[in-house]
Amino acid sequence: MKRDFSDIDGSTFDVIVVGGGIQGSGIARDATLRGLKTLLLEKEDFACGTTSRSTRLIHGGLRYLRQFEFKLVRQDMREREILLHIAPHLVSPLRFLVPINNTMEKITLPIGMLLYDLLSFDKSLPGRKRVSNSEIANLEPDLNTEGMSGAYFYYDCRVPYTERLCLENVIAATENGATALNHARVTGLIKSGDSVSGVQVEDIISGEKYQVNARVVVNASGHWMDDVQNTFGTDSRQMIRRTKGIHLITRQVSNNAIVGFSRTDGRLFFVIPWLDYSLIGTTDTDYRGDVDSVIADTNDVEYLLAAVQNIFPSLKRDDIYYTTAGLRALVIKGGKTASDTSRAHQLIDHERTDNLKGYISLLGGKITGYRGISEETVDMACKKLGHIATCRTAEIPLPGAPVVSRDDIQQAAEQSEIDESTVANLVDIYGSQFSRILDLASKDPAGKQPLCAHSKDIVAQVWHAVEEESAITITDFLLRRGSAGFAPCQGLDGVERVAQEMGRLLGWSASEQENQIENYRSWAALNNSWKQSP
Repeated sequence: MKRDFSDIDGSTFDVIVVGGGIQGSGIARDATLRGLKTLLLEKEDFACGTTSRSTRLIHGGLRYLRQFEFKLVRQDMREREILLHIAPHLVSPLRFLVPINNTMEKITLPIGMLLYDLLSFDKSLPGRKRVSNSEIANLEPDLNTEGMSGAYFYYDCRVPYTERLCLENVIAATENGATALNHARVTGLIKSGDSVSGVQVEDIISGEKYQVNARVVVNASGHWMDDVQNTFGTDSRQMIRRTKGIHLITRQVSNNAIVGFSRTDGRLFFVIPWLDYSLIGTTDTDYRGDVDSVIADTNDVEYLLAAVQNIFPSLKRDDIYYTTAGLRALVIKGGKTASDTSRAHQLIDHERTDNLKGYISLLGGKITGYRGISEETVDMACKKLGHIATCRTAEIPLPGAPVVSRDDIQQAAEQSEIDESTVANLVDIYGSQFSRILDLASKDPAGKQPLCAHSKDIVAQVWHAVEEESAITITDFLLRRGSAGFAPCQGLDGVERVAQEMGRLLGWSASEQENQIENYRSWAALNNSWKQSP
């Protein structure tokens, strides 16, 4: 997957997708597999927005049952099964524990658990199970069981690397003929009468500008939706509701995923085993600030920490390594709180709403349902184009499938003379494509060197990211290509080595390398600014 603008200027595509998050990348993959000439444009980096700042779950959404969104839950249950099939190297089962804390929950939880099982009637995962306090104490010794009347176990799925799920959709699209460009800002919509005929694009790195023709443009820009609409001059209406969600990354406190409820407002949150840590979240508050600079503030952190300390009293503020923060793009529904606003998506055909042909907007949608949402979006585009083709994304595995066996990992470690845990880390990130990293490392011993003492990433991953995965900045690599940026140090201990390797491959000057390092350090400091408050 090469980042190359040379062929787009003046070219005509069947479909141009604006936005390289999980929804946009899924649309690009689907459209390309149906034989449509497709261009995917992302103003920053693939998965840089909501996709990389999520709770990293593939789930039906237990709490949506309380809102009677049975259709949404059922759709996501179906998609969960599909993702287990097409991306088993990235998506895996996860056991959840839901404590029973009061009389009302003794009544409602059994009903909710039953409904959840019924709505996933075609699941491959185990069903619910009631467990006692003594069983819980053995499984979760740090969990506060005071006042609990047992609990339920149920299964959903996790995707530890949502960034890779997105990127593999991009890679799959390009392998089938799509063009995908990151750091490519769409600056305007080209119109011909009452029809969209293309977009104006700026290469953020070089400053070069291009005009690209399209028969259909799909706006899948997520929480940037309203900003893009204003740039296009197509609609001044507010189309989405932005809400902020933060996560705490702490020392690992649980063996299973734990469902908790805040005593402040009753909102559900999760404590999830993630890599070697706990991922705790999330909040849900309306957001009206800078959409390009979303951070956790002290109030966010204190709210979530207080909630989790009710069930894990031993967890302290100093146990928080760092935080993440992102925005949801929700379809506006009047009179509802942020948490009660539906996560269901909406497709807008602007030919019907604004008499503008060839333009589609996608609002909202969960990561779990991205493939089905993409199918629906491409169905609409095909109808506009008069193109008849069947969606195949539910059957064709993503590039990193299938699952790599433990024996294969051991054999690869022996042959490459690389530590088995390092090879296992490569498998977790790249799936069956891990051998491409080992091949690079075998050609140059420097490729086997670790990037950071807190991570299993190696130098060869940087080479692969630059040469094959369009990594252009340090942030691209550390946060969306490997795992070093997720370590307690956030990759800061390896940032200079990453800059050195990327600089050599991309021709950076010494000053550009320093600028890249400083930009990453500034990002990390900003995301931990809440630590400055007592």
